[in-house]
Amino acid sequence: MNKTIVEWHPVVSGTEPASGIHWTRRLSVLSGEALRGPLAIVASFVLALAVWQFVSTYLVNPYMIPPPAVVFETAIPMFASGEILASVGISLVRVMVGFLLGSFVGIVLGVAMGRLEIVNRLLDPIIELMRYLSPTAMIPIAVIWFGIGETSKYFLIFWGCFVFVLINTTAGVIRVPVGRERAARCLGASRFGIILKVVLPSALPDIVTGMRLAMATSLMAIVPAEMLAADSGLGYLLQTSGMLAQTNRIFVALVTISVLGFILDFVFRLIVRKTMSRYMMV
Repeated sequence: MNKTIVEWHPVVSGTEPASGIHWTRRLSVLSGEALRGPLAIVASFVLALAVWQFVSTYLVNPYMIPPPAVVFETAIPMFASGEILASVGISLVRVMVGFLLGSFVGIVLGVAMGRLEIVNRLLDPIIELMRYLSPTAMIPIAVIWFGIGETSKYFLIFWGCFVFVLINTTAGVIRVPVGRERAARCLGASRFGIILKVVLPSALPDIVTGMRLAMATSLMAIVPAEMLAADSGLGYLLQTSGMLAQTNRIFVALVTISVLGFILDFVFRLIVRKTMSRYMMV
């Protein structure tokens, strides 16, 4: 990261800034740069833990919101026994299957809607109606259609991911500059070649944004799905802990879900930056 140093440029020849002002500006800029890096992440987590500790100690009953130390003590045996890791593994598989299926179908259909006006006119009103049906609202019909097996979980996550990816892909494809397509056509590119080498790279920022939103939605969808129609996973852990009024275990599950989402988003952005950034046309 390039550090920006404030330099003094006097208007009148022979004038110089006071050394105290000069170093104050340098330290202010350098500290601002430092807070944009890992230090900012650490400071954010420390602040959140401090607020959590204060609220659970002075504002509410500690049973309702267990302090961070209690949650940490509860989490140690849950991790040591493999309970948390097993739940994370099961939920992660379900999330990735539904996310990949939803993203693939959303990208394919989004490209079709963005390129073909007739497809857009026919499907856009339907999509506008269906996108208000959350995965939670689809749980009863998913159980009736697919039972309480894995297929119903995949479908619910697919449903939550599909709409976000579809809408963002369609918007990105529609916004592709016409000049790029004309240039590719003049160079002899076929229709499929234009889609592959011009349309998709140009729409990639919007597609990635939609996939990031879909990733978050997939984690929000898997919890109610596992609470109502599963005997394993993080949602099931939340359900059983809630039935026993074990708020400390509930908070362990909630923190695990949040950390898992944070890690997945970080890994996704890292993969995009390492593998796709060179193909993006902005």
